[in-house]
Amino acid sequence: MSDLGPGSISACLVVRNEEALIERCLRSLEGVVDEIVLVHSGPCGDRTLAIAERFGCRVFTGPDGGHGEHNTPLAYSMARGEWLLNVDADEFLSAGLRARLRELVSTPGVNGYAFIWPVWDGRRYLTRSGPYKLVLFRRSATRMVGLIHAPEQVEGDLREVPLVLEHQPAYDPYSLATVMTKWRRWARVQAREYLGDLGSVPTFGHPRPLRWSRRRRLQNALAPLLVLPAALHTFGYVIRTERRHLHGVQLARYAAFAALYRAMVTAYVVRLRWLP
Repeated sequence: MSDLGPGSISACLVVRNEEALIERCLRSLEGVVDEIVLVHSGPCGDRTLAIAERFGCRVFTGPDGGHGEHNTPLAYSMARGEWLLNVDADEFLSAGLRARLRELVSTPGVNGYAFIWPVWDGRRYLTRSGPYKLVLFRRSATRMVGLIHAPEQVEGDLREVPLVLEHQPAYDPYSLATVMTKWRRWARVQAREYLGDLGSVPTFGHPRPLRWSRRRRLQNALAPLLVLPAALHTFGYVIRTERRHLHGVQLARYAAFAALYRAMVTAYVVRLRWLP
């Protein structure tokens, strides 16, 4: 597949029936990226693909793997730019990020950028200075495993830049209703993947099939003892890593929700492995 040249940017989206939000996202990409690669997970049941074609996207269809990251390696493999910009349908580039995107990819020696990804409650932002999300990276330095919530692994210099990647889903991601529906489903999927064959998961940039680490296998085996410890470890980890960007109640709330999700995943590992 031909390369688009130095400094070129491929925006990569994995979506599923996102007609309500996709146009806002695609409009923010117009004029600042060299191509938009859009992979739809499973058959499309709404106008998402028609909207994508109107914006000139290169459209592909992948299997419905139960979450978007399953098809992210496919999107990256179809991209032709030097840089990959990973954007979800409920995200869009702020004016400041649009204005500086070309400048960032022309900076020598940098292989990846993380931007402010503010916390949204369905109506307004609850944070302004964080957390940060890694979304822009040099394709040749990037590896990716198509597991749910799996971050990209990028070699070399990574930088945090205080520009905003807007994130405005049509619901409150941290409400009790969302936790009991979307989060529970994600937790089940993640637990099922932890207990499955890592070598069968789609990858990008990895030279050979992968196997779970000894640590992961041990965590699976000891899961009945780790539900609370895993949650406490996650709470402490988030406090340490995000205290530069979040403070006080905002930091504690963000860490508590991350800990809750980790506990849910561990509990589902117990249920799927040990209980009938």
